[in-house]
Amino acid sequence: MLTWLTMLFQKIEGSNILIAIIGAMWVLYLGFFFVVKANRGKQKLKTALIAGAIATLICDIVWFFKFFDNFQYVNPGLGGVMWFCLLPVLLFFLVMILSYINASRYEFDKKKREKEEAKQKKKEKRRKKFEAEDAEK
Repeated sequence: MLTWLTMLFQKIEGSNILIAIIGAMWVLYLGFFFVVKANRGKQKLKTALIAGAIATLICDIVWFFKFFDNFQYVNPGLGGVMWFCLLPVLLFFLVMILSYINASRYEFDKKKREKEEAKQKKKEKRRKKFEAEDAEK
């Protein structure tokens, strides 16, 4: 955030485009995140937003120290483009890691639900059996 604000206030050419690109990266990040069924949910969205915000903050700090020396913009040329690729790479890895974690939790919860359903069916079957025996008496 510090890098973006500094770029905007110093009226550096291309800063508006950078902010639009970062917004597009966030839209893609959340789009890729919700493609996986295990990632859908309020708590998982909250986790994704927090993790994405931390990744964006880390990138912002790295960019600030790379592009601003004593709060003055230093143009690194084409070599600086590589540093702007840091955010999409971090967001991509976040999607993969969070999807893996959520998918493993989803499978665990699914197995747990299946066990509970099997227990309930067994209890229901036993209850019906005892009711049938009581009706015969």
